[in-house]
Amino acid sequence: MADSTPSSLDQSRSTSVTNSSRTTHQRKPSFSISSNLYAIPEKSSPSVTQQQQPQPPSTPDKFATATRISHTAAWRRYLDRIAGRFDSLFNPSGPLLPHDKHGGAFGGTQKRFWLSTLSQPVRFLLLFYVVFSVFFTISHTWHWFFSPSVQLDERFGDHWKPERTYDADQSYSVLDNMTHGLQMSKLFSKSFYDAAKATEPFWLKGNQAPEDGDIALVTAVTPGTWNELERLASYWKGPISAVLHASKDDDDMTTLATLRESYNHNPDVASWVDIHLVRHAGPPVSVLLPRNAERNLARLLARTEYIVELSSNIVPATNVRRTFNTNRKIFEALLKGGDMLVVPTFGFPDHDMSQYTIPYHKSRLLELVDEQQMGLTDRHWDMNEGPTNLVRWRDSTTLYSVENYHYDYEPIVVESKRVQPWCTERFLDRRSACFLSSYLAGGEFWVLPDDFMIRLPESKEYIMPDLDHVVENRLYAKFYWEQCVHHARQLDALGLWKGPRSEHVRKQCSRVIQNWGKGLIGRPE
Repeated sequence: MADSTPSSLDQSRSTSVTNSSRTTHQRKPSFSISSNLYAIPEKSSPSVTQQQQPQPPSTPDKFATATRISHTAAWRRYLDRIAGRFDSLFNPSGPLLPHDKHGGAFGGTQKRFWLSTLSQPVRFLLLFYVVFSVFFTISHTWHWFFSPSVQLDERFGDHWKPERTYDADQSYSVLDNMTHGLQMSKLFSKSFYDAAKATEPFWLKGNQAPEDGDIALVTAVTPGTWNELERLASYWKGPISAVLHASKDDDDMTTLATLRESYNHNPDVASWVDIHLVRHAGPPVSVLLPRNAERNLARLLARTEYIVELSSNIVPATNVRRTFNTNRKIFEALLKGGDMLVVPTFGFPDHDMSQYTIPYHKSRLLELVDEQQMGLTDRHWDMNEGPTNLVRWRDSTTLYSVENYHYDYEPIVVESKRVQPWCTERFLDRRSACFLSSYLAGGEFWVLPDDFMIRLPESKEYIMPDLDHVVENRLYAKFYWEQCVHHARQLDALGLWKGPRSEHVRKQCSRVIQNWGKGLIGRPE
């Protein structure tokens, strides 16, 4: 019996060989854990058992000690678990077998954690980023909740008033140390430095100081059209802001001296006209400077609240300033609200005449129109055609609004210097671009019933080549679409899309809005 026991134990430990005649397809485990072995109880003497006395119930101090020990053990296990995580993060232990043998050995594939595939420096940087982000967030949150409110300087309290940092009455100023080009570049911050450097505001300044509520003419001339400026001053007899464009050649230096002398000897010019000189270097070009830029410069330096922009070949036949002063209360309300006052312009069909008769009254003008010696001239339209509407103007005695507006419409208008938008300087000579933004924003064109101006033949010095006209027309078409979407979105954002203010943009730009502004602004009605 003793001899058989070892053999049976050997057979039970074998994994592949058995002496049993019974066959089974079940694989025996490699290591046998005996489930039929019973635990041998420890021997204890009766005397020892009898000597054990029942323990008294635990006191509160002992209970607290036990609870504290259990918490300490829990924290120790938790810290050990965290330390294990860190160890596995920075020094992960892989399987003993190769990865391709691991699945077959243990009954399935084991996917490696993505973090273990990274190198140790990368894992360290990732951990550092996480820890830094947590502490950074906690620090900012703490300061946001518990930092005291910022106290402003006592100088900036409720009774603070802005004051100059220098004495305006002193003859010295910090600007005295700046060069002329630097001063002009700061004044015209969106212009090129060379262009700003070549600008000299108030090269010649009129003797008369105009009133702030007066109307100033805004124009641009060259040494070749100086006589047109003198003629304009004799008819207007009021403030004029003119840009004089000249070159830096030696011949033009002599010309400028001649123009200065002519300026001083003409009372109408010396009293009311402000000359702003712009000089350029190099050979003359077809367009010395974009006319829209010249308009903005002359408008900026005008010394009145209201302006009238026109070419130097246009002559005011009636006293527009007197009409404005007579109806100042009504006209100022319109102009400050963004509207414009249109002064109709008439011209001669035959520009080869040696002498032109300029009428000074509406009745005489209409007689010449009926005789076909004169006619209403709206640029881009045939004579006596156009949005100004000669038929309605003939019988009108009060203001009337322009109904058939077109984006090429560019009349002579009285406008506010500060309310109306500036002329975009991307065009060489496009006055209609100056009015398009105003009209789409809700401004109206009101035609004066009794005043008018006369257009004389234009100087050939300002005639643009055909190629420039083609490029400008295509560029202006894109500009029109751009302005439609811009003003439509502005009015829609202000909640004015369905109001009367957006009537112009809904009427003029319905097709553009349906193509470009779909989903961005309200659908035009």
